[in-house]
Amino acid sequence: MSRPPRRLLVLALSLLGLAGCASHAPGGRLQYFEMDSASEGQRLHYGVYEPPGWDRHTPLPLVVLLHGAGDDHTAADRPALTQRLDAAIQSGRLPPFLMVTPEGQRGLWMDWYDGTHHFRSWVLKDLLPAVRAKYPIDARTGPHLVGVSMGGGGGLQMWLADPGQFASATILSAPILREADIRAFLKPYMPPEIMARAFGPPGSGYGVDPFVALASREGLKGSRLIFGAARHDLGAMADANAAYHGHLVNDGVPHTYVRFPGFHRWTDWAPMIEFALCQQLQPTCPMPDPSGWVIERVPAAPAN
Repeated sequence: MSRPPRRLLVLALSLLGLAGCASHAPGGRLQYFEMDSASEGQRLHYGVYEPPGWDRHTPLPLVVLLHGAGDDHTAADRPALTQRLDAAIQSGRLPPFLMVTPEGQRGLWMDWYDGTHHFRSWVLKDLLPAVRAKYPIDARTGPHLVGVSMGGGGGLQMWLADPGQFASATILSAPILREADIRAFLKPYMPPEIMARAFGPPGSGYGVDPFVALASREGLKGSRLIFGAARHDLGAMADANAAYHGHLVNDGVPHTYVRFPGFHRWTDWAPMIEFALCQQLQPTCPMPDPSGWVIERVPAAPAN
């Protein structure tokens, strides 16, 4: 008889109140929970990745992983990702950390123009306080934001609204575009009436324009930015990320830009997430730069 998927086993144990016993031995542990979101007005799910060997008492940094449009709160339950993170933590390439994966449905991780959805507020106002109350989180630094695809686009908006609320942002395979261009990009994927509800009428200026919001290094507010796309990513994502890199270079904004091998998929995001967290979670990353990747680091300019 075939073995049921691990995430279904963990979910079943969670519903029985036994989620603490579920694990993907000998590595870390994934658990799933649900809670009422006052901001979104519905009951939403989230996952938590606990690192291998953690005693559940030592405070750890918090990573927030925002999924794409085809995923949900079980986004961390990808062998390509969890096995890589387990191995990196066990080998010392990454320090231990907690990772929370909220449910975002197809809500773009935004508070919608028409007020019908509030997925940004769900994360910032509902979920993060609940996670901080439930787990020992290292209070010396803010959470580290990671977003892929829709989670990258919404995560960038979430981060740009106030970069100082996060220690870092890692934005992968996101359509980093101006308002008119993002509407054109989303047109094949989103009916016009839904787009109007989320973004407002054309020209409304709703949302954060990434080309305006980050026009100087002061705009980072002490946070750090890594972003990029796969070499064979969807549509114009790779070119859009390269163009944003050029914009930040011209404005003297420190960041790391990466074009990594592969496609728009977890198999290729996983090594990029490991690489980014190595940079974001510790002062010096022990990992060498992967061969075949385009990595361009733009340091902060010396103070006058």
